[in-house]
Amino acid sequence: MPDDESPQEQVAETSHDEPDSTPALSAILFVPDSYESVQRTMSHLQAQTVADQIEIVLATPSRQQLELDESELSCFHSWQIIEVKDNKHFSTGYSAGIRQAHAPIVALTEDHAFPDANWAEVLIDAHQQSWAAVGPSMRNGNPETILSQADFCHAYSEWTYPVSSGPVRHLPGHNSSYKRDIILRFGNELDLLMETESVLHRHLTAEGHGLTLESRTCTTHLNFTSWSAWIPLRYHIGRQFAAIWAHSWSWPRRLLFTVASPLIPWVRLWRIQKNIRRVQSCNFLITVLPVVFLGLLIELCGQMLGFAFGPADSSEKVAKYEYRRFR
Repeated sequence: MPDDESPQEQVAETSHDEPDSTPALSAILFVPDSYESVQRTMSHLQAQTVADQIEIVLATPSRQQLELDESELSCFHSWQIIEVKDNKHFSTGYSAGIRQAHAPIVALTEDHAFPDANWAEVLIDAHQQSWAAVGPSMRNGNPETILSQADFCHAYSEWTYPVSSGPVRHLPGHNSSYKRDIILRFGNELDLLMETESVLHRHLTAEGHGLTLESRTCTTHLNFTSWSAWIPLRYHIGRQFAAIWAHSWSWPRRLLFTVASPLIPWVRLWRIQKNIRRVQSCNFLITVLPVVFLGLLIELCGQMLGFAFGPADSSEKVAKYEYRRFR
């Protein structure tokens, strides 16, 4: 087993002999079951203007269950499959793919997020500068319901297209790209940080690395329309985030954040409403903001428990909702 390989992963063979040239970007996609579940995302990757410079890295619990038609990947520079033992944490799939990728730039993708055709080209170009991470702007792929609009605003209002390019504090989780050599420095901690990338972004900026948003490209994201899925997900995301952010803190600091956490929804609501007003009307804001605030309050319940007692099984519950979003 290579020194930089996590004990949680197994490496399956690549599709062919090692290529003579190095891909410019490795696109990493976790596939918990069959290839069919990620086919729509793959069609957008196949349509990339620089598809021949992209390595596809599919992380999956079982190569056999994947049922892959290899002709689907013939347009890419190269591809490989990484088998991961842990199928309850999508973060393990991402970190396994990052460790085994051949390109200097690694980009995360999801089964419910669909990048524009110039996505890889723009990310590769932006990474010619010193940025540690580069992310795309975002658009709502299913804005037909109030809940999907609120879910999108809750998670992605800061990067909603149209938006200006430039340095940011953090980037869209599971949809951004990184210089591989920089994030590999986190070692085995990368498995944990991939669960909630906003914590990874805090680490990067604390070390002096820059993050930038690229508005020249956009990713279309599908959001929840089911209250029965959205409500528990918001709780588990809140608990997961707080626990991972605080995992190395002292107990006094954990206690301080547990007590002060009721302020978090108000701070986030203020920021979100500013971002919504940038691209939407006042009528839209009035309609969506109550649902957004409800989501923030549900997250608060999870955050308080996460700061105080850790994640429990929230990471597994988040992973369950993250895949096959069409359900």
